[in-house]
Amino acid sequence: MLGAPGTGADELLAQLRSVLAAHTHMALSGELTPSSAPDLVLLMGLDQPATGTTAHQMQQHDARIRDQLYALQLPYRMVYGSGPTRLANALLALGLPAPDTATQETRQQAQFDLNRGRTPWSCGQCSDPACEHKLFTSLLLRR
Repeated sequence: MLGAPGTGADELLAQLRSVLAAHTHMALSGELTPSSAPDLVLLMGLDQPATGTTAHQMQQHDARIRDQLYALQLPYRMVYGSGPTRLANALLALGLPAPDTATQETRQQAQFDLNRGRTPWSCGQCSDPACEHKLFTSLLLRR
């Protein structure tokens, strides 16, 4: 779990540790070192208001993280949202179910609507990389 200062990466990491305590095969970390080589990095989006830092500083830090991920050739997924939505999006990015049934049903309905073209595309609301592929593929088929 990585993110620029002010994005809430540490808070989300703590929430994930709590929710994923039973998943002992998953190691969670808020650091990136060349020796750690994680299977997947969750990167916090810059959709939260800047707190304690300017938006420009957040963008610069985010760019440095992305450069490091690119240099190490590490896969990553973006996490957007706030509160329970952000936690649910992080779990989605990890391929895990939402923490409760209502959130899971809302997420599944949103994915269904999005993939059927009923909802405008908004990548700030989705952490599923296959979703973008499905959207653009379906647009090509409409030609």
